[in-house]
Amino acid sequence: MKTLNRLLVMIMMALSLHANAQSSVTVIRRPPRESKIVVHAGVRYHYYGGVYYKPYGRQYVVVRPPVGLRVAVLPVGYASVTIGRMPYFYAGGVYYVQYSPGRYEVVEPPEELAVNSTSQLSALPEGAQSVYIAGRKYYKINDTYYEKSVSENGSESYVVVGKAE
Repeated sequence: MKTLNRLLVMIMMALSLHANAQSSVTVIRRPPRESKIVVHAGVRYHYYGGVYYKPYGRQYVVVRPPVGLRVAVLPVGYASVTIGRMPYFYAGGVYYVQYSPGRYEVVEPPEELAVNSTSQLSALPEGAQSVYIAGRKYYKINDTYYEKSVSENGSESYVVVGKAE
């Protein structure tokens, strides 16, 4: 039963993320029952499977987590990347750092991404390699890893998520 519930939640999240790519806001009646509550700046976010839900009246909206929000568990499929000499964890467009054992904080994308490499490409050049890390698809060009991103208007781009050492 738990497996079926998780599968249904994953399907709902995928549909929610697809809808979010096509509209600016995804509104739901309530977050998944298994979600954990994380309080940041007085707001009670619900967090489940890498998706964050913020209260919106009597409903909830899917949002990017604010910088400084702390969680005990990283989303499934996160990637460990080292940028500069700093280890980061990346999932779904969000960067985390570990600030204590088993505790992670949402941070701004590392400055080194903009300084040391092209932080976004409109298309992949020839020779880009598809790489799967923890079940997620990335693209490797030389020593830089990119992830496909779809904007609200449906245009695709590739965003830097890390560099190999």
